[in-house]
Amino acid sequence: MRKKTLVVLMLVLGIAIMPLAGAATAQSDPVVITMWHIATESDSFYPVLPPAIERFNETHDNIKIEAEAIQNDAFKTQLQVAVAAGEQPDIFQTWGGGLLKSYADAGVVRDIPELDGELGAGFIPGSLGPSTFDGKHYAVPANLAGVFLYYNTSLFEQYDVAVPETWDQFIAACGTFSENGVIPVALGNVNRWTGSFWFMNLMLRIGGPEPFLNAFNRVNDGSFASPEFVEAGKYIQEAVDAGCFGEGFNGIDYPDEQLLFGTGLAAMELQGDWNYAGLISIDEEFAHNNVGVVPFPTLDSENGDPKALVGGTGQAFAISADAPAEANAALIELLGSDEFGMSVATNGFIPALTGYAENIEDPLVQQMATLLGEATYVQLAYDQFLPPELAQVHLDTTQQIFGKSMSPEEAAETMEAAAADFLDAE
Repeated sequence: MRKKTLVVLMLVLGIAIMPLAGAATAQSDPVVITMWHIATESDSFYPVLPPAIERFNETHDNIKIEAEAIQNDAFKTQLQVAVAAGEQPDIFQTWGGGLLKSYADAGVVRDIPELDGELGAGFIPGSLGPSTFDGKHYAVPANLAGVFLYYNTSLFEQYDVAVPETWDQFIAACGTFSENGVIPVALGNVNRWTGSFWFMNLMLRIGGPEPFLNAFNRVNDGSFASPEFVEAGKYIQEAVDAGCFGEGFNGIDYPDEQLLFGTGLAAMELQGDWNYAGLISIDEEFAHNNVGVVPFPTLDSENGDPKALVGGTGQAFAISADAPAEANAALIELLGSDEFGMSVATNGFIPALTGYAENIEDPLVQQMATLLGEATYVQLAYDQFLPPELAQVHLDTTQQIFGKSMSPEEAAETMEAAAADFLDAE
């Protein structure tokens, strides 16, 4: 356990909260801190976050967290509407990256200086990165995340298919499963971020992180229309033509994608580590006995990075600039407690707090945590890394690549044109 860190945490929070106790004696009503999160009953993080909020409220008389759970995709729209109206909650879910930076630049959120120094050292450094801008921390992380290729071990054994280590093996596996009436890959791409996972992984395998970073930073002749972006689109359409994703995948949502794989109807699924907890809720015996994970297949590319992963912060929480002063200490206590670290680990997630990975009980989650720890580079999801204006263009064009309503070249040119208008104008 992180005894030293926890002592520091208690001291810091003690200093921050002691004045509140005195204030509570002079007022009858507690300070109410509003919070929006995505841990609905159907979300895999539901066993972790709502109980933590309940524990906090039960042990605090002078501060109460008033939380609202909102479904993932609806949350993103609802938050942007609330921010535009200046009505955002005191604390809200974030994945860091470009959207959070835009909120920081606009003064919508405030930095969290308590995460500097020894207290911040209680969190795995990579978990703070996506929400740190100009040396200031703007969110408290709850867990880490990585994206992996899930596969049904029973189906692979039944049809004598090799678990794909390369793209060619992946395409061959799709062909075998299709011939036998099995959906090769579960994909619910109506949400678009699910298809983006394929695009980002292909980019890492084609050229590593540099083509994307060069295009975004507008350096080294970087462009979103560079050959790597076009090539990634071509690989996607090769998989579509090979029947890898079954029928109607652009009209299926993520919960149904998860259900297709979790009930044994699909042989593979490209998803984050959080997906595993959802599979357990669908069929615990299946999840524990029939599911394996491997990194995304490699390509025959000299510039690709075979050990790079898509991932970053699973869930993190930012604080509104207008939130009560007590919100900083309350949020750090909520997500920095021993009970929370243990709950993240034992419920099948990768903790953002140091010292709790050893408490991960499930071998598959241990494997994912190890792969994430060994990654040479972790790419934050493009739709979180990019400013909102460009994120939407990326999601839209990628979905159109999957639907073959746009060629890889057209998608790349569209993305570059949007980047030129937005990034070059800054």
